[in-house]
Amino acid sequence: MKTGNKAENIRQDRKVSNEPVKRKVGTSRKNSGKTNFSMSRRISVSYTHMLIDTFLSCLILVIITYIVFNFIVLVMETKDIIETLMLSENISDTIYEIAVQRDTEIAIGDSLGEIIINTFQEFSLPHSKIPLWFFRKDHSLYIMIKSGVTVSNVAFVIYIFRDITVTALEMIVIFGFTAVLYIIVTVMIFFRGNSITKNVLNPIAEMTRMAKEITAQNLNLRLNVTNAKDELKELIVTFNEMMDRIESAYNKQNQFVSDASHELRTPISVIQGYARMLERWGKDDPEVLNEAIEAIGNEAENMKELVDKLLFIARNDRDTLILEEEKFSLSEMMDELVKETRMVNRDHIIEDSIEKDIEITGDRNRLKQAMRIFVDNAQKYTEPGGKIEITLKREGNQAVMSVKDSGCGIDSNDINSIFDRFYRADRARDRNKGGHGLGLSIARIIVLRHGGKIHVKSKLGEGSTFSVILNLDKNKSFSGTSSD
Repeated sequence: MKTGNKAENIRQDRKVSNEPVKRKVGTSRKNSGKTNFSMSRRISVSYTHMLIDTFLSCLILVIITYIVFNFIVLVMETKDIIETLMLSENISDTIYEIAVQRDTEIAIGDSLGEIIINTFQEFSLPHSKIPLWFFRKDHSLYIMIKSGVTVSNVAFVIYIFRDITVTALEMIVIFGFTAVLYIIVTVMIFFRGNSITKNVLNPIAEMTRMAKEITAQNLNLRLNVTNAKDELKELIVTFNEMMDRIESAYNKQNQFVSDASHELRTPISVIQGYARMLERWGKDDPEVLNEAIEAIGNEAENMKELVDKLLFIARNDRDTLILEEEKFSLSEMMDELVKETRMVNRDHIIEDSIEKDIEITGDRNRLKQAMRIFVDNAQKYTEPGGKIEITLKREGNQAVMSVKDSGCGIDSNDINSIFDRFYRADRARDRNKGGHGLGLSIARIIVLRHGGKIHVKSKLGEGSTFSVILNLDKNKSFSGTSSD
């Protein structure tokens, strides 16, 4: 059955259909949504709360500073008045003189509590035990300070009344102006902050809206970064990069499923064909019966091999691939590989150069499987009578295993893709050569799991060289074991 051209056409059609058409989504205010409004409102309220806290802190500081300043001034003036009274010869004349010159009312009582002199006519000793500190007279507000004073060896109780009307009016004016200014600024911050925050958060609201709309049919949606700035721009770029990775992974998964289905379709069709042939003619024809049994067995084995490879790749994708860690001789493994290759291959010249006493820590069977894949490819694409070289050498703290053939070679445009799953180059990996196009993908997985690298050197018509480079240091060469 010839399926090469058909498979190639199907693969090209899939490649064209999977090309993403990037569509950018603009950040429109009308699409901001309730989430954006709610968040912007909360942030605006937070601005207002910060303003209130700042205002109250500043107001308390201003009040304390203003009161302390006036209290110090009042205490200093009171002290000066008391000193003047203590130095006076006629306390009564001095009191009236101070009352006139300093605009200060004074009352003096004796040691028994009787008021002797009182320039503050509204004042009388309170009958209650709660002292009064503030008094009103002629639409003015006074504060009283009580103190003891001794004049000519006679003890008196002095009551000094200071007019604080101007000070109180100043505080009212300051507080009133501050309150009006505070209300204006608060309203401006709330609404302006709400508007600014809405504009800033529009990209986030757009991300939310777009994330709700994304399905498998429109994974090509991307956010527009034109109007975004600073951290939001970085967030949008990160989101778009994430969508690129998701779209790429989804397309690869679709391609993988499509290719796997196509690979399974061929052996299934063959088995079905031979089953029909057996039903019609095979019951009585031993030759047809034997041919059908052999073909069905071969195709079943082919399907089993494909399924095993797919399971291997799937376990690696889920990070559940089991690798056995052991220390073994890489030289002995390569000698076995050369010996086995010569036993089964009589059509090619097998040359080897294996350096002795090279040991490594890793999964011996898996590494041998990877090198077997490279050797099988070399045999597959090298004409009978051609030469295949298998080498192992030590380079510093690294082991280099190489398989070189003299086959058809690989085009430079295909080298970067030959490790992709189900990939087949037109010349280098012709479907007529057999296989599923998964061997190099599996070899790459094994080498990377061991912390190694693969170098490919090839030229059309001159052959190819696949080199596996592994670190001999245990801590660098083996990446660990994943459990199923």
